[in-house]
Amino acid sequence: MTDSPARTYAERLATSSPLAGAALALGDLVQETHQRRAEIRVHSFDSTEDVRAAANRDELGDGDVFVVELEKVTGFLAVTILAAITVERGAVLHLNRPAHEYAGGEWIDSAVVAEREARNRGFLLRDESPAERINSMRRLANESAARVRTDPDPKNPEWQTALYRLTLAQSYLNEHDPVAAEVMAAESRRIREDLARIDATHRSPNHWHLAVRPQD
Repeated sequence: MTDSPARTYAERLATSSPLAGAALALGDLVQETHQRRAEIRVHSFDSTEDVRAAANRDELGDGDVFVVELEKVTGFLAVTILAAITVERGAVLHLNRPAHEYAGGEWIDSAVVAEREARNRGFLLRDESPAERINSMRRLANESAARVRTDPDPKNPEWQTALYRLTLAQSYLNEHDPVAAEVMAAESRRIREDLARIDATHRSPNHWHLAVRPQD
């Protein structure tokens, strides 16, 4: 029997090899997981009290993720529970077990998305080990430093956010990871020198002379 021309090469290979079939199934599972997590809504609030008010108004759905920048809180709604996955929780609750395990893992996708939002902002996660926290802060510091070095513009809100997160990560590493802190301190010195040069350029009379269009 010949294979149907409509079947892909991967599908034909999967039927001829159990290992290839397992690999194809795993790839499909990973893709489905990414898709589910991409569809989870993320809401930003000024306070955890605002999160509670929004939940009471049914503005949050099951599994939706919330972020409260000022209180360093992220979490998700699990039916009627506003669950914080960060060390800080504000006016919402901590779960009685790790978020990945809660309700038999039913909310693991929301937990993963909430953790990603927290790590991107330098919030400490409640269920992380000290080593995991250090790795998260190293990653945040490296990513933020790369953004700060790229097209430095102190007036750009995105650039300001990257600088704030770099400072936050460095502060944590200064206390918990001296080796990484030393590397980041050197990076910070280079960034300050770059900013000083930018500032000096903008203050230079020659700069302003060149920036002004001659009158006809």
